[in-house]
Amino acid sequence: MRVPRLASPALLSHLQAALVLRVLPAEAATPTAGGGGRCHDVFLRYRAAVEEHFTEWHQVADYTRVTGYDRRTLTRATRAAAGAGAKEFLDRRTLLEAKRLLAHTDLPVGRCAQRLGFRDAANFTTFFQRGTGQSPSTWRTADARAARLS
Repeated sequence: MRVPRLASPALLSHLQAALVLRVLPAEAATPTAGGGGRCHDVFLRYRAAVEEHFTEWHQVADYTRVTGYDRRTLTRATRAAAGAGAKEFLDRRTLLEAKRLLAHTDLPVGRCAQRLGFRDAANFTTFFQRGTGQSPSTWRTADARAARLS
């Protein structure tokens, strides 16, 4: 079995950003009329902060400091733009990166947890299981099996 060569970090980062933008609802791409512009700006600021810090910060309160908006404002703006609250948006982004690491690297689960800013593998496993219904190891095995079949 041939192991695929990983792309450069810059290319992976670009592809990841494109994927995140692709999975957002279409209405997230343009501000809505009637004051939606401010809401859209709040969301864009939050999304940029999440992209920069999601591997370090897992609580919306961390983002209130860098964006200058309170939790309720971030949640309203994120719900309007992405169809999910601020915490769910943050968790989805972290889960997306966790899946990418598990699918495209041979890193042990504990190392993936460290890369994503979790203090230990148990916390990461609980987070991952809550989001997918599977442990990271089970998900990785199933993903590898699906990749071999396709």
